[in-house]
Amino acid sequence: MHVKLTQKIALKCEIDVFRNFLRMFYCNKSVLLLFFILICVLNGQKIEAQNEMQFGGYANIPIVVNPGAAGKTGTWNAVGAFRKQWVGFSGAPQTTVLSIDGEVAFLKSFHGVGASVFHDKSGPLTLMNINANYSYHIELSKGQVGIGARLGAINAAFKVSDLSATVDGAETDYHQSSDAALEGSDDSGTTFDIGVGGFYQSDKSYISLSLLHLNRPRIELKSGTEIKARPVLTFGSGYKMGSGQNNFEPRLFFKSDFASWQLEMGGNVNVKNKVSFGMGYRLQDAIFFVFGINLSNGIYVGYGYDLCVSELHRYNSGSHEVGISYTFNIDVEKRTKRYKSVRIL
Repeated sequence: MHVKLTQKIALKCEIDVFRNFLRMFYCNKSVLLLFFILICVLNGQKIEAQNEMQFGGYANIPIVVNPGAAGKTGTWNAVGAFRKQWVGFSGAPQTTVLSIDGEVAFLKSFHGVGASVFHDKSGPLTLMNINANYSYHIELSKGQVGIGARLGAINAAFKVSDLSATVDGAETDYHQSSDAALEGSDDSGTTFDIGVGGFYQSDKSYISLSLLHLNRPRIELKSGTEIKARPVLTFGSGYKMGSGQNNFEPRLFFKSDFASWQLEMGGNVNVKNKVSFGMGYRLQDAIFFVFGINLSNGIYVGYGYDLCVSELHRYNSGSHEVGISYTFNIDVEKRTKRYKSVRIL
């Protein structure tokens, strides 16, 4: 009996330690529940490369992955960002993001509206996604929920003239000037795109859940080639530890197209609400470092660097990402309570 009692006490202690650790990191039972659901849904899926565009500044431009986040800060935000991935790797992705969103009052309720443009170029293939975002805001006792949708268009352009029949000026067994694939003309096509999402935030935490490319958009090029986009599920969470102007913000971001998945974990230290810096790890991909500074008149500038840790590290010197945002107010009806977003580049 004494041995069994000791084992039960030890087991209870281990469970309590584990529970306290999770509470410290997430500090929100809803986060644990949602993430547990995601793991259960995707259990057994094969791990492969993610085909959705790679972009690190999700926390600064949340409507990139979640229309429910439109207008969540109560102010208007105009953002521009550029990412150059795998510097030194020929044909590596280059991504540009532009967005604007804000909150408006209509019929005694609050709504988020916004627009976003994504431009992603990888070798001869260029993808452009233009979206209109809408979110309906619901005030809760300890936070705010935004439930939103997006409608947009995806354009794919394949530039044959960007292809080369040689490597360093010389033909090989796999690259010949007589290749029939090089005899075609430039091609492009457009289709519509739909996404939905929900966003919860309080004074110290946020939870993001969305499903993009819900309609499985497919683009048929004139050459007969089809470009398909899988539905992409995203989940993010963050929590501000500490009070006042100095705090630490751990965060988590997960995405999957149901054939592959990607997980990143990181955190930022914010000093006097002026300077922020941090780092994190993107599973089987990169260690990333971020730095940001709040300037005067609502201007924020951020920089991020990814140190590749996959096999591709032999062929590139890392990835760079820069962003700038401008926050401003428009004189509209103000709500009595406001929940600031957790800001991490």
